[in-house]
Amino acid sequence: MMKKLNKVIFSVTTATLLATTPIHLTNNGQVLAEESKAKELAPEWKEKVELAIQKVKEMLPYLADFSYSTLEILEKDYGRNRIKITLQTSKEKKKPSFRLYLDEQGNPNTFKYDEEFPEEERPKIEHDKVKSKATDFMKQWYGPDMGGFAYNPNYSQDNEAHFTKLVNGLPYLNINVRLTVNSKGEILSKGSGLHKYNLGDDAPALENMKFADPKEAISKDQAEKAFAKHLKLFYLKQPVERWDEKTKEYLYGSPTLRYKSEFSEFIDAKTGKEVPEYEGSGSAYNPIVRVNPVGKEVTVKTTEEAAAMFAAFGIESKAEKIKEGISEDTKGKEYIHEINKDFEAIIITEEETGRFMSYGMVDKKKKEREYPEEDPNGKKWLTPEESMKLAIAALEKYGPKHLKEVMPIGTAEFWQRGAEQGFKFVNVHEGIPVLDDEIYIRIDRITGEVISLRMTDVSWEPLILPDPKKAVSHEQALKEYLKVRPLELQYLTPDADILSDNPSYQPILVYRTAISLDHREIDALTGKFTTTGEIHYNPY
Repeated sequence: MMKKLNKVIFSVTTATLLATTPIHLTNNGQVLAEESKAKELAPEWKEKVELAIQKVKEMLPYLADFSYSTLEILEKDYGRNRIKITLQTSKEKKKPSFRLYLDEQGNPNTFKYDEEFPEEERPKIEHDKVKSKATDFMKQWYGPDMGGFAYNPNYSQDNEAHFTKLVNGLPYLNINVRLTVNSKGEILSKGSGLHKYNLGDDAPALENMKFADPKEAISKDQAEKAFAKHLKLFYLKQPVERWDEKTKEYLYGSPTLRYKSEFSEFIDAKTGKEVPEYEGSGSAYNPIVRVNPVGKEVTVKTTEEAAAMFAAFGIESKAEKIKEGISEDTKGKEYIHEINKDFEAIIITEEETGRFMSYGMVDKKKKEREYPEEDPNGKKWLTPEESMKLAIAALEKYGPKHLKEVMPIGTAEFWQRGAEQGFKFVNVHEGIPVLDDEIYIRIDRITGEVISLRMTDVSWEPLILPDPKKAVSHEQALKEYLKVRPLELQYLTPDADILSDNPSYQPILVYRTAISLDHREIDALTGKFTTTGEIHYNPY
């Protein structure tokens, strides 16, 4: 779905810059003449390399004894050519090492220091010290004004400090710097940070971008009213409590009822409308759908029954052709039918009960499947609405018999990939979605057949969940949410623009609630924030 971003190429010729082998340097950055296969850098680039090494050595005292250097031209690295310099204390000793990358103008840009001894064996450093050390470094690197960057507390934690470019006094989320600091207060790495929104080397010069006047934004009160519509109740049947370092697994708690924002994070500060994350994406919640499960629970306990199940999904098979095994992902029993040299169909069941849980086709070569964007024969494909009816019919036939209502999550267009339509359904209790009680179904829009049906995360018995009548009011939850995580005015170039066929790369004014790693969602029964969230991911 994501397209490769266009990258800027060095403004020097291949003949004068590119090398087919690493170029070895002396301590001051000069290219060693005796390296017979090494190509000469243009004189101006030799000087830039020398100045870059000199700059990092002056700013990072731990590089004092790094007397051995190699230089490598990375051709078409992420779509562009760039220089990588590696510093070591000697040719033989590979650690510690220091990797430095130069930008398209030959200036030192990002770097990473690989220490000789593991960082985890040292005591932790307080984040206030991380912020202080990182701020001092930014002033050294960019000058007293830090190059127009400002410390961004929303994304900084532990030993990482993030700095975001300011425009008209507001953060522009697409241009950032991330610094990491070790327990000795040394700057370990410098990167672009906030990769989810980062334009990186594609960022046009700021003077070529159009930044709206902050005065054009709707009031904070108007923005809060727009945000309020997205703060909604949801259940988790198995909320994550914490990560267990010993077992390397999440530990789960009792079922919970919470409030959270179910939209894509940003509100257009001029219109008050949601800014979609990708083209076709948008608000997660959709109208509730009534379902009427039919028949008895479906089980598969033999290869003969598996062959009959494959036939129900349009795959002709015979018992003697089916392989039996154990699923690596679910640990359930699996039945495998080879369709051809590239694809196989798989049925997964609960090992002990034989309950049918999953069906799908898998590319044996693990390649990404390609989907036609339109019917080559000009045939009209099934609409999202028609596909939905077929998905619901499959859910009623194979899903849990206690389900009465489900909610599709996401938009039809977002789950649509050419001739394939995907749906994510979650269980609904008292009109409230249970976001981790889910079923995934994909429909072939040409044939109407079910391509895959995954029910490994759904509950097969009715859930006992908190009483929604005991929840605090929406008004109270909203007040607490915005008190702790107030709306902030910022600039953003949306991912949808960056990834489009004709990217505009223009920023817009947006409102976003302040990020907080310690305040994720509101516990609806207490009205206070939780420290864990429904989706466990790093928000950088």
